[in-house]
Amino acid sequence: MAKTHNDIRNQLEQALKGQPVTIIGRVAKVNESDRTCDIDNDGITIYGVRLQSIVGGNGGVVVYPSVGSQALCLRIEESDSYMVVSASEVDQIIINGGQNGGLLNISSLETYLDQLNTAIAAALTAVGASTAASGPTGAAKFNEMKPSLTNHEDTKIKH
Repeated sequence: MAKTHNDIRNQLEQALKGQPVTIIGRVAKVNESDRTCDIDNDGITIYGVRLQSIVGGNGGVVVYPSVGSQALCLRIEESDSYMVVSASEVDQIIINGGQNGGLLNISSLETYLDQLNTAIAAALTAVGASTAASGPTGAAKFNEMKPSLTNHEDTKIKH
Protein backbone atom coordinates (compact mmCIF):
# COMPACT_ATOMS: atom_id res chain seq x y z
CA MET A 1 0.00 0.00 0.00
CA ALA A 2 1.33 3.46 -0.95
CA LYS A 3 2.02 5.88 1.86
CA THR A 4 0.43 9.31 1.81
CA HIS A 5 2.22 12.54 2.64
CA ASN A 6 0.49 12.57 6.03
CA ASP A 7 1.71 9.03 6.76
CA ILE A 8 5.30 10.02 5.96
CA ARG A 9 5.04 13.21 7.99
CA ASN A 10 3.60 11.33 10.97
CA GLN A 11 6.42 8.78 10.84
CA LEU A 12 9.00 11.58 10.68
CA GLU A 13 7.40 13.31 13.67
CA GLN A 14 7.48 10.09 15.68
CA ALA A 15 11.11 9.53 14.76
CA LEU A 16 11.94 13.08 15.84
CA LYS A 17 10.38 12.68 19.29
CA GLY A 18 7.00 14.15 18.43
CA GLN A 19 8.28 17.52 17.22
CA PRO A 20 6.65 18.42 13.91
CA VAL A 21 9.05 18.75 10.98
CA THR A 22 7.03 21.53 9.36
CA ILE A 23 4.58 24.06 10.72
CA ILE A 24 2.20 26.30 8.83
CA GLY A 25 1.08 29.28 10.86
CA ARG A 26 0.42 33.02 10.82
CA VAL A 27 3.16 35.57 11.38
CA ALA A 28 2.33 37.33 14.66
CA LYS A 29 5.38 39.58 14.98
CA VAL A 30 8.60 40.31 13.06
CA ASN A 31 11.87 41.37 14.69
CA GLU A 32 14.08 42.78 11.92
CA SER A 33 17.15 43.35 14.08
CA ASP A 34 17.21 39.72 15.30
CA ARG A 35 15.99 38.37 11.94
CA THR A 36 13.28 36.36 13.66
CA CYS A 37 9.52 36.25 13.84
CA ASP A 38 6.85 34.76 16.07
CA ILE A 39 4.46 32.27 14.49
CA ASP A 40 0.95 31.54 15.74
CA ASN A 41 0.15 27.89 15.06
CA ASP A 42 -3.46 27.14 16.09
CA GLY A 43 -3.23 29.28 19.22
CA ILE A 44 0.29 28.19 20.17
CA THR A 45 2.98 30.81 19.60
CA ILE A 46 6.41 29.71 18.48
CA TYR A 47 8.86 32.47 19.41
CA GLY A 48 12.11 33.35 17.68
CA VAL A 49 11.54 31.55 14.39
CA ARG A 50 14.55 32.33 12.19
CA LEU A 51 14.19 34.29 8.98
CA GLN A 52 17.65 33.12 7.93
CA SER A 53 19.00 29.61 8.33
CA ILE A 54 22.38 30.71 9.71
CA VAL A 55 22.45 32.98 12.76
CA GLY A 56 24.64 36.09 12.56
CA GLY A 57 26.41 37.85 9.74
CA ASN A 58 25.06 40.11 7.03
CA GLY A 59 25.37 37.75 4.07
CA GLY A 60 22.79 35.63 2.34
CA VAL A 61 19.12 36.32 1.82
CA VAL A 62 16.66 37.45 4.50
CA VAL A 63 12.95 37.43 3.68
CA TYR A 64 10.81 39.50 6.06
CA PRO A 65 7.23 38.16 5.97
CA SER A 66 4.24 40.45 6.50
CA VAL A 67 2.52 40.29 9.88
CA GLY A 68 -0.65 38.26 9.41
CA SER A 69 0.66 36.31 6.43
CA GLN A 70 0.89 32.54 6.38
CA ALA A 71 4.35 31.06 6.76
CA LEU A 72 5.74 27.60 6.22
CA CYS A 73 8.38 26.83 8.85
CA LEU A 74 10.86 23.99 8.83
CA ARG A 75 12.45 22.47 11.92
CA ILE A 76 16.23 22.82 11.96
CA GLU A 77 17.76 19.36 12.39
CA GLU A 78 17.07 17.88 15.83
CA SER A 79 16.82 21.22 17.63
CA ASP A 80 13.78 23.09 18.89
CA SER A 81 14.49 25.85 16.35
CA TYR A 82 12.49 26.58 13.23
CA MET A 83 13.05 28.81 10.23
CA VAL A 84 10.63 30.36 7.75
CA VAL A 85 11.06 28.85 4.30
CA SER A 86 8.14 30.55 2.58
CA ALA A 87 5.52 33.21 3.29
CA SER A 88 2.29 34.18 1.56
CA GLU A 89 3.16 37.90 1.76
CA VAL A 90 6.55 39.58 2.05
CA ASP A 91 7.37 43.10 3.23
CA GLN A 92 11.05 43.14 2.37
CA ILE A 93 13.89 41.01 0.99
CA ILE A 94 17.50 41.85 1.85
CA ILE A 95 20.31 40.28 -0.17
CA ASN A 96 23.89 40.30 1.19
CA GLY A 97 23.14 42.97 3.77
CA GLY A 98 21.50 45.34 1.29
CA GLN A 99 24.77 47.16 0.65
CA ASN A 100 23.90 47.90 -3.00
CA GLY A 101 20.60 49.62 -2.20
CA GLY A 102 17.20 48.79 -3.66
CA LEU A 103 16.40 47.33 -7.04
CA LEU A 104 15.62 49.72 -9.85
CA ASN A 105 12.20 49.91 -11.44
CA ILE A 106 13.53 49.65 -14.99
CA SER A 107 10.38 50.82 -16.78
CA SER A 108 10.09 54.05 -14.74
CA LEU A 109 13.84 54.69 -15.12
CA GLU A 110 13.55 54.25 -18.90
CA THR A 111 10.67 56.74 -18.97
CA TYR A 112 12.74 59.23 -16.96
CA LEU A 113 15.78 58.82 -19.24
CA ASP A 114 13.58 59.29 -22.33
CA GLN A 115 12.21 62.52 -20.83
CA LEU A 116 15.73 63.67 -19.96
CA ASN A 117 16.97 62.82 -23.47
CA THR A 118 14.10 64.81 -25.03
CA ALA A 119 14.76 67.82 -22.79
CA ILE A 120 18.50 67.89 -23.54
CA ALA A 121 17.91 67.44 -27.27
CA ALA A 122 15.40 70.32 -27.19
CA ALA A 123 17.89 72.52 -25.34
CA LEU A 124 20.63 71.73 -27.87
CA THR A 125 18.26 72.43 -30.77
CA ALA A 126 17.26 75.74 -29.14
CA VAL A 127 20.90 76.85 -29.34
CA GLY A 128 20.32 77.08 -33.08
CA ALA A 129 22.62 76.38 -35.98
CA SER A 130 25.75 77.24 -34.06
CA THR A 131 28.70 74.89 -33.86
CA ALA A 132 27.48 73.69 -30.47
CA ALA A 133 24.20 72.49 -31.98
CA SER A 134 25.36 71.16 -35.33
CA GLY A 135 28.93 70.12 -34.58
CA PRO A 136 30.27 66.68 -33.66
CA THR A 137 28.88 66.97 -30.10
CA GLY A 138 25.59 68.68 -30.99
CA ALA A 139 21.95 67.60 -30.92
CA ALA A 140 22.30 65.09 -33.76
CA LYS A 141 25.16 63.31 -32.00
CA PHE A 142 23.24 63.36 -28.72
CA ASN A 143 20.21 61.72 -30.34
CA GLU A 144 22.47 58.91 -31.63
CA MET A 145 23.67 58.26 -28.06
CA LYS A 146 20.18 57.55 -26.68
CA PRO A 147 20.76 55.73 -23.37
CA SER A 148 19.86 52.05 -23.09
CA LEU A 149 19.34 50.02 -19.95
CA THR A 150 19.98 46.70 -21.67
CA ASN A 151 23.24 46.13 -19.80
CA HIS A 152 22.03 47.55 -16.48
CA GLU A 153 19.14 45.25 -15.60
CA ASP A 154 19.71 42.16 -13.50
CA THR A 155 17.13 39.81 -14.99
CA LYS A 156 17.77 37.11 -12.38
CA ILE A 157 15.99 39.14 -9.69
CA LYS A 158 12.53 40.42 -10.56
CA HIS A 159 9.90 42.28 -8.59
